[in-house]
Amino acid sequence: MIDTLMVHSISGNTRYNAARYSHNSIQGHHHSVFEISYYADMHQLRWAMSVGCLLDPNSAAARYAKRNVLKRPILGCGVVLNDTKNILVISDMHLPYQHRDAMDFLFHTKRKYKCTEILNVGDVIDHHRGSYHESEPDSMDAETEYLKAKADCKKLQDIFPSMIITKGNHDIIPERKLKTAGLPSSMLQDYNKLYELKDSWVWKEEHKFDSLGGIPMLVPMVLNKHGRWAK
Repeated sequence: MIDTLMVHSISGNTRYNAARYSHNSIQGHHHSVFEISYYADMHQLRWAMSVGCLLDPNSAAARYAKRNVLKRPILGCGVVLNDTKNILVISDMHLPYQHRDAMDFLFHTKRKYKCTEILNVGDVIDHHRGSYHESEPDSMDAETEYLKAKADCKKLQDIFPSMIITKGNHDIIPERKLKTAGLPSSMLQDYNKLYELKDSWVWKEEHKFDSLGGIPMLVPMVLNKHGRWAK
């Protein structure tokens, strides 16, 4: 039975998500929202999970958010536990501006909870220089950013060979820029080709699946006083 929807963003109010839809929901996008809410409809208990982010809060790409959202980003990821398979839910990484311990944290979380399926809520890639926000002057130039993001994507695919991704608003910046220029999106290469990845990563607008009665949990990436992951 299909009982869970993953999409990059529904609403910043997790309880609203749980109450509105007759299914469970998983989302990212809202970097300061790291929570699980529950709501009982006429049929069963529903849950909604928002998984924060893995963007380096001190990076150039994170600064625009400080002007717009006066909340601290919460670093972490999600896991859905059940008797058949455990699912790792990766949050907004914004490559190549991810926290430097993010991949190590995800690898150890996958191994600790024996996750056999990997989901990603999107904003895998930041596209800072191509954003509709003003770029920070000390950020990477567009070509360097692209090459670094491509290398980081390959590292991530080495850890997670197969993954389902719901495209985030940052992921689709190249498509949006083409429309702004009056060009068809068909001129843009497939994401896996663009970043020289294997086709075992599947990019979708949304992902519906059977959680098999899974129980959601959040795994915070706690930092020490030096800003590193406190293993």
